[in-house]
Amino acid sequence: MTQFKIPENIIKVLDILEENGYEAYVVGGCVRDMCRGVTPHDYDVTTSALPEETKACFDGFRVIETGIKHGTVTVISDGDPVEITTYRTDGEYRDNRHPVSVSFTPKLELDLSRRDFTVNAMAYSPKRGIVDVFGGRDDLDAHVIRCVGEPDRRFGEDGLRILRALRFASCLDFNIDADTSESILKNKHLLENISAERVCAELFRLVTGKGAERILLSYEPVMRLIIPSAFAHDYSAAVCAVGASEPELILRLSLLFGSPDGASDLEKLKSDGASQRAVRAVTSLAQMKLTDRASIRRVLRRNGADLVARAIEMQYITGAIDENEKNRLVLILDEAKTDCVTPAMLAVGGADVMAMGVAEGKGVGEALEKLLELVITDAVPNDRDALLDALSRMKG
Repeated sequence: MTQFKIPENIIKVLDILEENGYEAYVVGGCVRDMCRGVTPHDYDVTTSALPEETKACFDGFRVIETGIKHGTVTVISDGDPVEITTYRTDGEYRDNRHPVSVSFTPKLELDLSRRDFTVNAMAYSPKRGIVDVFGGRDDLDAHVIRCVGEPDRRFGEDGLRILRALRFASCLDFNIDADTSESILKNKHLLENISAERVCAELFRLVTGKGAERILLSYEPVMRLIIPSAFAHDYSAAVCAVGASEPELILRLSLLFGSPDGASDLEKLKSDGASQRAVRAVTSLAQMKLTDRASIRRVLRRNGADLVARAIEMQYITGAIDENEKNRLVLILDEAKTDCVTPAMLAVGGADVMAMGVAEGKGVGEALEKLLELVITDAVPNDRDALLDALSRMKG
């Protein structure tokens, strides 16, 4: 019997449920990851105990009724939250996202039958081993994403599963079963019923996957539906650029959307503001001609070094510069990271400008800007005496 190492706080939860006469398993993504030899980020527990019975088992623990209507309670075990859900079957889906009702069942197999993909429909108990009634382990070995049961039904229940399938195929670098693939393309319109935030979360993870290029090209009709601005230019070339890049989110989004205007799709997807600003910055910077330390210092003033580095990488991947030029610019950027690039970093300040009678009021800022330009172009070092001398010449 296969044995997996599970954290002690999870073992404690399983043991307490078992000691009270109930079945208990870890289930879903954690079992998939353990079968792949990957340490899971979290563990979900499923049990034959009804929600109120689960609560009774953990008398003395902190218990949160996370989603008790749907059979889920959260138990704080050794300081960490553990979600415990009763075996259940789902009722009718009317919104392509959530079941109108759920029914609890004493049979684990019925609970597993409602799950999305075979690789996510496995359960594991240290006492009973793996329960795999839908061939999840075989599909893991074959590197295949396949719906549990009828694909049209699975996607009709939850349209987001369309993007989840693409995301798993990208991140795991798996293929998608032929019937599942056909159903994805046939039912892509169901994504129109899904909230922008959920679509965005799946897209971001898909884009950074090992198989992103293959999935983005193979499922172009789905992408056309959710990121139309990516098709305002050469989509295939952009996707190939994504495949040639490091799996870093902002860089890949910048390559995919192709221009500052492409960030409009990120707004429609209700992505976080930081990502939107970063994509706009990188795509704008990539259109600039960065040639020397002065030009890099100027863009560093309003952009962090990480964004400038991504812009240089974007220029290289898209063929705007060659490898030698990229390496040269990266070296200059590394050297310029601690350079003076803002008036606040100058060795003199506004008080010095006024004390020398060079300017007052708004003119002080203008004088500091002139000094900064002298420093940026290496005409004057960022040294107090040298800058005071430059101020003296301005006065004259």
